[in-house]
Amino acid sequence: MKKFYLLFTVMVLMVLAACGNGESTSESEASESEGQETVEVENQFTISDEAAEGEEASEEVSETVEVPVNPEKVAVFDYGALSTIHELGEADSIVGLPKGQSASTLPDELEAFQGDEYANLGTLKDPDFEKIAELQPEVIMISGRQATSAMISEFEKAAPDAQVLYVAPSNENYFEEVKHYTQMIGDIYDKSSEAESLNADLDSKIEEVKQKVADTDETMLFVMANEGELSAHGPGGRYGFLFDDLGFEPVDEEISTTRHGQAISYEYINDRNPGIILALDRGSAIGGESSSSTVLDNNVIQDVDAIKNDRVVDLDAKLWYLASGGVMTTIGQLEEIEQALEQ
Repeated sequence: MKKFYLLFTVMVLMVLAACGNGESTSESEASESEGQETVEVENQFTISDEAAEGEEASEEVSETVEVPVNPEKVAVFDYGALSTIHELGEADSIVGLPKGQSASTLPDELEAFQGDEYANLGTLKDPDFEKIAELQPEVIMISGRQATSAMISEFEKAAPDAQVLYVAPSNENYFEEVKHYTQMIGDIYDKSSEAESLNADLDSKIEEVKQKVADTDETMLFVMANEGELSAHGPGGRYGFLFDDLGFEPVDEEISTTRHGQAISYEYINDRNPGIILALDRGSAIGGESSSSTVLDNNVIQDVDAIKNDRVVDLDAKLWYLASGGVMTTIGQLEEIEQALEQ
């Protein structure tokens, strides 16, 4: 009889142990099936490709995608977005970014990323796809310079499991777009409230600068210098927020809104006679030597009001040409404008 009870007890214990193991296995499988937490974001942008005869062919992308929350491996090809991630305290998630040769293209605001712990992924227009394949990031953040069908295809080949996400604002409703992408990045890193706070700081700075612009009655010309050539940007264009949102009065309402602006001459500047010139030296942003101050030192425009009254403002070239679009870089741009108006 004792043997029977002993055998019965052993069998019960075995059944209980099996049930326990089954529960443990089920919990583990459930955990694995749940996977990493994700957040849905809208991925909307334009793919631009050069067509025949130098024209551009475009394709609109509009999709809802799932992005890992708090991704651990992110490659960033937009300096504005990178500055936002840094400000949110999530730089440790960055595995690589385009630095150019000897970090030559990095703005001063992003000097924290010069170290070797952040892989150099080539340049903004010539990514190192082999390095990307080696790193296998979870997310690749891009902007207009990489938004071509050829580049996106290469990103997908190099890191097939990565989500390629567009993070750069468009010219239309520029400040609202900046805030949209700031909030998107905040949501991805589970820092929505922090992103809201950054956007509130941006709103405050916008209002401050708008008031200062309203207090001036001078017309403004935005000039980009590039190896001795001059181009202008006006309302609706690449730097259209200066006119459309801040309220600067343009010297010309009909300036071309193309990406590279409208080619202009010294005679054009003299005829329009701007009271303020905002000068951007593209050459220095990408490693050239010419400066906008040197280019604008020309007898034809010596009687222009902005020249006579020392109202030519040399903008931070890397900030304006390479790093536009992030909430912190946008605040930096506004501070430059504010300082110029206080002169």
